[in-house]
Order: sequence, then C-alpha cells, then structure tokens
Amino acid sequence: MTMFGDAKVLVRQAVDSAAVRFGLGHSEERLAHDARSYWTGAVHEPGWRGNSHFRDAQVFEQVDWSSVGTDHWELFSRLARTSVPGAPLDRVVEWGCGGGSNAVAFAPHCREFIGVDVNKESLIECARQVDAVGGATFTAVEADLVDPEDAVAQVGEADLFLCLYVLELVPSPDYGLRLMRIARDVLKDGGLAFVQIKYQTTDWRTASRRHRYREAVAASMTSYPIDVFWTQMTDLGLTPEAVHLVPENNLDHRYAYYLLRKN
Repeated sequence: MTMFGDAKVLVRQAVDSAAVRFGLGHSEERLAHDARSYWTGAVHEPGWRGNSHFRDAQVFEQVDWSSVGTDHWELFSRLARTSVPGAPLDRVVEWGCGGGSNAVAFAPHCREFIGVDVNKESLIECARQVDAVGGATFTAVEADLVDPEDAVAQVGEADLFLCLYVLELVPSPDYGLRLMRIARDVLKDGGLAFVQIKYQTTDWRTASRRHRYREAVAASMTSYPIDVFWTQMTDLGLTPEAVHLVPENNLDHRYAYYLLRKN
C-alpha cells in the first residue's frame, strides 16, 4: 500500500472510531443487510473465499489450511480436559462453518456435525470436506443473516457449539450477542461453547467499526473488551471455564478463545 493509501486508511479508521464513540455508526438493520449482501452475493470478489476459509483460497497457499482446524481442536481439547473432563460430543454445531476448515478437525470426534452458514456454496464445500475425512453425519443448515434465530429449530440440541473466526466478522457486538443467545438456546444443560473473538486494546483502532461493512470485513468489523465479553456470557447463563489469548498467529492477531459451559 502507498503512503497515500495508508493515510486514507488511518483517516477512515479515525472517522469510524469517532462515529462509534458518538453513537453515529450505521444502524443495526443496515449493517446486517450489508453483511448479508457480502456473504451471499460477493462470492466472486477478491478475498471472499479466503474470508470463508475455502481450501483453495489464495491465503492458504502460504498458510496450511488444515492447521486452522487442527490448532482449534487441540486448543479445545486441552481446555476441556482441564476444565470439564469427559464432556460428551455427540452433536456438534458450528455457526459459520464456511469451507470446513474447523469441521474437518471436529467431525471425526462426534456422531453428527451440524454446519450452519448463510451461503449455500459454503455449506456444499463444508459437506464435501467433512465427507472426505469421515467420522460424522453432516447436516447443513442455511441461516438468514438478518434473522439468524429462524434457523434454531433446524439445529436442535447440541453438546458443543463452535463459533470460530466468525464473531469478528458479524455486523456489530450486539449481533454477536444474538448468536451467543442462540448458542445458549441450542446447548443442552452442561453443554459447551468454544468461541473466539477479536479483543480490544487501549488502541482506538481496535474498536468495532460500525461503518462500511464490505470494506471492513477483512480487517475485523467487530471486537470486544476481554472482560466485557466474559461478563456478558455470564449474564447469558454461559459460565466461562477458560479463556486463552493469542496476540498473533499466521493469519491475524488479537484472538481470544473462550470455553463456556451452559448452566
């Protein structure tokens, strides 16, 4: 990027940050519709396949695609062993399954893997990848990004709810909490949620954008303070059992992983 381009990005970030502080961001309705337009209608735009974690995306020419799910499975297993050993994994739901990078690592350990996504192509690709590794029946659930609650009845009860590399791309923090209410509603009593957020720091550039969804999507649209998300989950009836921070990895930075248990 040129120096002029860098300056434009910084100006836009400053405008967005100021807008959020003064309550001048785009409405929840507009953000949700813009997000739906991107994830369902921009499949041929540069970066879409990478953002959706398709195996053939350009980003995975430099990063091992399979390592995404493997790393997440290993982290989940380690946190679960120390916090809630022996938790069953009969039915696993992944909200925002994309091209299946997480599904292929978790599906061999459960009986049924339910992939939820707003894009049919993603569901087809995820099903193909899960079928290739075997170990679980794959159930596809297409959700409406504007009305995600409508998909709950198709999901049914779950032992584990996954939401990884998704909450940073949702339209807003409030929308992310809607997904976490869905997690609470579909989980069995004592069931687990393993979710990841982008966390905020004292740097104003790490705040949620609330503007220009298509431009912001690759650079993280939504973030949370670590302690605030913890408290919000507690208020929802999801007890945090562990939190694991990844300041930076080979894909991005400022990741916080939470292992949550439904009360």
